[in-house]
Amino acid sequence: MKFSSIVDEALTGVYIVNEDGKVTYGNKAFYNLLGIENHRSTINFRDYVHPEDIPHLNDVSNSLTHAEKGLTHSFRMHRKDGAVIYVESHAQIITLQHKPHIVGTLQDITERKKIEELHEYFADHDYLTELPNKRLFLKRMEQTLAQNKHSHQLFAIMMLDIDRFNHINDSLGPSIGDQLLKKISERIQSHLEEQDTLSRIGGDEFAIIFPNTENTEQVINRAKKLIELLEKPFYIKTYEIYISTSIGISIHPNDGKDAETLLKNASSALNKAKKLGKNTYQIFNASMNTETFKLFSLESDLRKALELNQLELYYQPRVNATHHQIIGAEALIRWNHPDWGEVLPDDFIPIAGKTSLISQIEKWIMKQVCLQNKSWQDAGLPAIPISINISPQRFMDKDFVMNIKNVFELTKLEPEYFQIEILETSLLENENIVIRVLQELKEMGIRILLDDFGTGYSSLLSLRQCKGIIDEIKIDRSFIYELSHSDEENSNFITKTIIDLAHHLQMDVVAEGVETIEQQEILQGFKCNTIQGYLYSEPVPASEFAELLIKGKIEPASEKKETKIKTERRKYFRVTFPYPLVADMTLTKIHGRNVKLGKSEVLVENIGLGGLRFLSNLRLPVHQDIILEFETEILGNTITLYGSVAWMKELKHQIYQYGLEFSIDENERTNLAKLLNKLSILLRKNPLVPDCRFVKGNRYTFFKQKTDY
Repeated sequence: MKFSSIVDEALTGVYIVNEDGKVTYGNKAFYNLLGIENHRSTINFRDYVHPEDIPHLNDVSNSLTHAEKGLTHSFRMHRKDGAVIYVESHAQIITLQHKPHIVGTLQDITERKKIEELHEYFADHDYLTELPNKRLFLKRMEQTLAQNKHSHQLFAIMMLDIDRFNHINDSLGPSIGDQLLKKISERIQSHLEEQDTLSRIGGDEFAIIFPNTENTEQVINRAKKLIELLEKPFYIKTYEIYISTSIGISIHPNDGKDAETLLKNASSALNKAKKLGKNTYQIFNASMNTETFKLFSLESDLRKALELNQLELYYQPRVNATHHQIIGAEALIRWNHPDWGEVLPDDFIPIAGKTSLISQIEKWIMKQVCLQNKSWQDAGLPAIPISINISPQRFMDKDFVMNIKNVFELTKLEPEYFQIEILETSLLENENIVIRVLQELKEMGIRILLDDFGTGYSSLLSLRQCKGIIDEIKIDRSFIYELSHSDEENSNFITKTIIDLAHHLQMDVVAEGVETIEQQEILQGFKCNTIQGYLYSEPVPASEFAELLIKGKIEPASEKKETKIKTERRKYFRVTFPYPLVADMTLTKIHGRNVKLGKSEVLVENIGLGGLRFLSNLRLPVHQDIILEFETEILGNTITLYGSVAWMKELKHQIYQYGLEFSIDENERTNLAKLLNKLSILLRKNPLVPDCRFVKGNRYTFFKQKTDY
């Protein structure tokens, strides 16, 4: 009676089961837990245990027979209505009427189990999209690597970043941003195959594993389809939202043999895609390793650049398209780095933009340009306006306009000789603030130029909104490069339309990146006001620009004019190739420290016993303590040569010509001499000697195709 009064009313189920599984006693809570109304029903305990958990129960029974204490364990049971519940039982063996029985307690832990499973699920999944998170994505990569260990099957990693997603979040709110991310993930997932893994690895970044990859072309097609897929509008509440995405790709095993390397290289390719204009894809190129290595060292040294007076301003003239008179210039910063030589702004300004250094650098540029221009005017040189580039962050600086006024007061330069260039994307970020600041600058007498026009997301809208504020637009060099007398359907038409539109809105036009007479003639025919580019002059130091100002006029350079390299009498003979030779180049040693970096293709123009001349789209340092390795094939022989860059010349925008001085011993020089002598004899008979990595076609197109690819 005492036992019944306590146990029958207990909230926890209590049961006694004999060796046949028959329940000889169960309290109310026990029968209620199983959904049995008749608390005196005769039941077999095992009939209510989930079939898959019967073996587990047998193991527990065997363990209890030999255990001195009871055991706590969990398993699944079926209620009478068919519902499956998770229960936790504490059971032990007792002897009743000389026979073993199991007495135990039973608790429903279904809700607790669901919460545990939910926690476990979201440890590996993104809470918003429910896609695998980065943790699970890396696990899947490791599994794919293990499966491919012996088969050597290719598989690809893609990283996707939603372009300007922060702008959507800021404009429409985080709630809309979250819904957009869910819809993006659903759309991508719906176009993937079952074996593919889509993951949200953070913010607006997604990653995909394509385990069954046949070739690079297949990966490219998938990337293009994804870009096209995400260009279609998303409808959220009353909004019709358009987005674009940038994609970085790495492929196993060429771009990495472990998960960390593959992901890092895909990220490197993604950064390259965004840098090249967004809404595009880039496959990892081994040369990115060299860029990454360079970037790392630049980040470490940038803070010292101002203190050590390593920054310098170069000036590129803007020329009247008809009379070739210098009518203005753009000031471009250079960093004279002790290791990497002359570093261009594209390499270090993005680094500065992530810190407060960008403000210090731009203040320095502003002051130096005004001081320099005023000194030229005081020396009697022609007075021309000089423009500087201003980053979007500077428009958020409440002292920006006052700083400019202070510089004018300090340098005594008239505002009409100072111009500001802004990127089109600057207008889209914090639009109201930017336009207000521009209006203040206009009231001071400063002209505003819209740089890289045509690469933004709403170019026509930008022009319409900024009528009366923007004085000049600069057509991006990507349009200029494609100009041709034989192609009037694409770039020609677009460029002419931009010029006509700008003139209609009473804006002047500057074409930047002009390199050929053909481009100049086409632009002049389109009534383009001003030309800026290598056809007239590359950016030059202040002293050289002063000489150009004295002349006042620059005639366009002849395209057929060969670049003359100043050389001394050569100690060794040299073989010049009718067609350039492809070689794989990598950086192997810097200031005595060995480095292991990826390779990139360069074009070798000639080879001698003392060195070689080559072309590259990478800007390399001229330094004897930085050793490069070159590997190529000549007459079926794979040769490897080492040396350091002795001189460098930029032939076209981002196409550099180098002279390499060998670091090889006399034995290697003797072997090379034999090979070059044989090659020289064969070249007299056939300019395309077999078993050599010669390439036909335009050398500049070779690098452009690699960039596009």
